[in-house]
Amino acid sequence: MKVAIVHDIFIDFGGAERLVFALLNLYPTADVYIPVLLDNHRNELLERTKGKIISSWLNYVPFVRSASILLKPLFYLYWERLDLKKYDLVISSSHSFSSKSVITSPHTLHVSYIYTPPRYLYAEFNESQILRQPFTGAIFSPLLSWLRVQDFIGAQRPDILIATSKEVQSRINKYYRRDSVVIYPPVRIPTKLPKRNPQYFVCLSRLVRQKGVDLAIRACNQLEERLVIVGDGAQKRYLQSIAGPTIEFLGNVSDKKIEHVWASAKALIYPSIEEDFGIVPVEAMAHGVPVIAYDSGALRESIPHPGGGVFFHEFTVESLINAMRVWKKGLFDCLVMRTQAAKFSERMFLKSVRAIVDERI
Repeated sequence: MKVAIVHDIFIDFGGAERLVFALLNLYPTADVYIPVLLDNHRNELLERTKGKIISSWLNYVPFVRSASILLKPLFYLYWERLDLKKYDLVISSSHSFSSKSVITSPHTLHVSYIYTPPRYLYAEFNESQILRQPFTGAIFSPLLSWLRVQDFIGAQRPDILIATSKEVQSRINKYYRRDSVVIYPPVRIPTKLPKRNPQYFVCLSRLVRQKGVDLAIRACNQLEERLVIVGDGAQKRYLQSIAGPTIEFLGNVSDKKIEHVWASAKALIYPSIEEDFGIVPVEAMAHGVPVIAYDSGALRESIPHPGGGVFFHEFTVESLINAMRVWKKGLFDCLVMRTQAAKFSERMFLKSVRAIVDERI
């Protein structure tokens, strides 16, 4: 069986990229189509697949990584021109760049894994809020309307849609008027944990507005609590400017170092807005670290309460601080957290994907 994996773009090693790696464990000879791909990511993929890796001319467009939103219309044209006729199975890994829009032949089974319908086109919070301001919204309205039409058309092409959570499943039904199957993304579950020595709170995410890291900084500033921030992104300088002396920025860290970060973590603070799924809280629980999370999006699907985390219900510093005080009184069970995290393992993910494919091929 000839298999192709089509992924939006490959900028970091986040949850979407890990899913591609997991699929290559299931289909190691698959060809991988990724229009934008850094050299170090290409090398990583080359170690994991016996198939071909195909990128595009978009990889050489100036500022394609820093200003990718401006180029999103080009990606719809790129997907529709991909020649995938020789494949029996195409799995598209689709988020804001809509790789689900690829066109396949009648004999091909196209399964599309949807992280979310593109946030910048619909109602969910996104990093392009400027597009919703009255003046800029009026300017870009014709383009956004065209993109929504293209996105809807593209969502009708796959034979099967897989949603990353029940939250995303409801968005798919609302925007695309299609049913979907929920398969949670694969999470790395450590088999052995180092000895824990809790010293500080942790935020681990891209440093962008949607992740709400500024809220965690302000709360820890006020409480004079240590906070370690892992990750990088467009808001880094701003976040550093509001950080007090108890806040430490580590940037991106290796898998080996993150194990030590988890071992010293009191709790993960996760103020993400309208989260599609949220792999990081599951990783925290897999390491025996409880979660203090904003009650938004899909997080209640993965974080058990009580036993695994505490939720705050208003996106304010005061609400987060109250949750941190509740956390101090809470009893968290490492076994409950580890058992919950195991439900989202790579083994469970691959078993579910294989069952869907085998039923149709």
